[in-house]
Amino acid sequence: MDSISRLAALFEKLPGIGPRQARRFVQYLLSTSPGVRTELADLIKRLGADSRQCVKCYRWYAKNSSAGELCSICANPAREAAILFVVEKDADIENVERSGFRGMYFVLGGTIALATEEPEKFVRIRELMRRVEEDASQLLLNELILGLSATTEGDHTREILMEKLRPLSEGLNFRVSSLGRGLSTGSELEYADPDTIAQALGNRH
Repeated sequence: MDSISRLAALFEKLPGIGPRQARRFVQYLLSTSPGVRTELADLIKRLGADSRQCVKCYRWYAKNSSAGELCSICANPAREAAILFVVEKDADIENVERSGFRGMYFVLGGTIALATEEPEKFVRIRELMRRVEEDASQLLLNELILGLSATTEGDHTREILMEKLRPLSEGLNFRVSSLGRGLSTGSELEYADPDTIAQALGNRH
């Protein structure tokens, strides 16, 4: 396979990118200046070394944007620590922030497919349970919001988490809620507009 086809095939692996878009990316890179291609290649090479995953919420952040092992959100004492918003992926956080939410986050790492056995191998259920138990036992948690996409897999994941969290919430006295249906069925949080997210937060149950 030639380099053009190989690069297009790699672009197709990116979320939401199909064959036509992948080829357009390659054509753009071919038509742009060598300097742009060099900068892009250099940034990709350095991405791993320049980034770090927060030990508390599992969000990726630039090393120079926050001191220590916590991202800027988890390290910010002005955030409302009593509310924990569980999202599927990092991109969801950026969108939720624009809605005005000022609590804390936990990145689950995806959703659980319907036929999945041992879902703990695919998303951070164990890590979430540990975070919740630590926060709630220290009386730092009043509410946990499951901010998952309004899709079949999102609903399935929500049901699994609700079942696992129920004994903890009853024993440690915190509320577990889900976003209201300000989000239309089939929509992902990453692509919802801030007003829709704010409405879904206001309608949570």
